[in-house]
Amino acid sequence: MKKYQFILLDWDGNLARTLDVWLASLKTCLEKRGYFLNDAKIGADFTAFRERLQGRGITDLDEIIEEAYALSRTKTPEVELYPDALEVLEHLHKAGKKLALVTTSAHAQIDPLLERFKLHNLFDAVVCGDDVMYAKPHAEPLEKAISLLSADKGGTVMVGDSEKDIAAAANAGVDSILFYPPAHATYYDLNQLQKLNPTLIIEDFKDLKKTV
Repeated sequence: MKKYQFILLDWDGNLARTLDVWLASLKTCLEKRGYFLNDAKIGADFTAFRERLQGRGITDLDEIIEEAYALSRTKTPEVELYPDALEVLEHLHKAGKKLALVTTSAHAQIDPLLERFKLHNLFDAVVCGDDVMYAKPHAEPLEKAISLLSADKGGTVMVGDSEKDIAAAANAGVDSILFYPPAHATYYDLNQLQKLNPTLIIEDFKDLKKTV
């Protein structure tokens, strides 16, 4: 099995359980307006939320999404890491791997969380949404991280949970690992993600310890 020296990691839905926060925020904003949908209807194919709800007669969808984003940001400081995420990062760091956090979230959101979980010393580079002009799935965030790590693409892998992470890896010319625990079935369609041909799919974050 191929081993990697340079590991790029997404934050939302990959290291941190922010998908739960976003789902709860959407439910709150929908129910306030009298729209009562179960988790699967809100969360399945998570990135296609707008398209799914447009056919349900919801006329103030833009307002709902904007309000949900604002609400989710207020809850971000309370977000928790996925089980074993910290242990895996510490293991990879001690093993001499070079780690970079590559996220669409801004430094204002991410930096306090890195401090809270004492992750700053584990990452050799941090690339946030306000560090680049284009967000994933564009290659720019990954290319910036690769440059900061002085990495070679053949020894680099992107670890993420979403279509944007896997597509960004392909656009940057590096391998990808899809993190898809059972709980993510609420948020994403695995069949759609598989069509993007991730190099590997893992259900348990601890599997990174033996796959990279």
